[in-house]
Amino acid sequence: MSEDKLNQAARKAYAEVQKESDEAREHKEQADQSKKGKKDKGKAGKSDAELKPETSVEDSSETSSEGAEENTETTGVSQPASEEASTDQLEDELAQAQEKRIAELKDELAKVKDELARAHADLYNLQQEYNAYARRTKAEVPLQQEAGVASVVNALMGVLDDIELARVHDDLKGSFGAVATKLEQTLETNFKVKRYGAKGDAFDPNLHQAIQMSEGAEGDNHVIDQVAQPGYLVGERVLRPAMVIVGTATSAEKGSAEAKSGEAASEGDSSTPDESDNQ
Repeated sequence: MSEDKLNQAARKAYAEVQKESDEAREHKEQADQSKKGKKDKGKAGKSDAELKPETSVEDSSETSSEGAEENTETTGVSQPASEEASTDQLEDELAQAQEKRIAELKDELAKVKDELARAHADLYNLQQEYNAYARRTKAEVPLQQEAGVASVVNALMGVLDDIELARVHDDLKGSFGAVATKLEQTLETNFKVKRYGAKGDAFDPNLHQAIQMSEGAEGDNHVIDQVAQPGYLVGERVLRPAMVIVGTATSAEKGSAEAKSGEAASEGDSSTPDESDNQ
């Protein structure tokens, strides 16, 4: 039940009580006027009997006057007394009926107030539930967005690995290279997707997954010696840890020097046949 309906019911109950009270008051006034009119009529009848002229015969005059006085007393006293008693009884009945009706209306008003209080409590609880739902939904929106981005990146992860592999082998050229670079930049700028894991980076067990330890990789200063598979981040969330071979800074430098010497040797070998041909 809404608040407007409850207020209308309360006003209607009050109007009924006021109407019954006015009717009882009018009925009482009418009864008082009727009672007063009958008393005045009784007094007038008594006065007419006393002023009636005497007859020529004294005995008959006395008898008539006594009879008139008795009739006047009977008419003027007994009838008003009975009417007064009936009026008092009617007033008592009206007062009892009015009190009963007022009590009923008070009970109805109490019930309406109780229903109104319950309605307010239900509305308050509903508002609290809605506010909690709105706060929870607002807090979950970033998580849902991040989950959606993670789902898309997981589907593109094979493509991103191929792009990185092509870049390592210097095959990322031409229009394909431009499109691949733009894709990576778009993912990083708009969705905070970042590739990580490079040789020489400090090893972090929260970001990297060690698949092998290099020879002599002892101590606490561990670095990445080789990257078997790069890792990906969305914001601060790890989508895939980088799979690496762990070594120390010394071993990494040694491996780098050996790699450079090997490249130089291969370049020297490749240049020797050319010189022999020229001779």
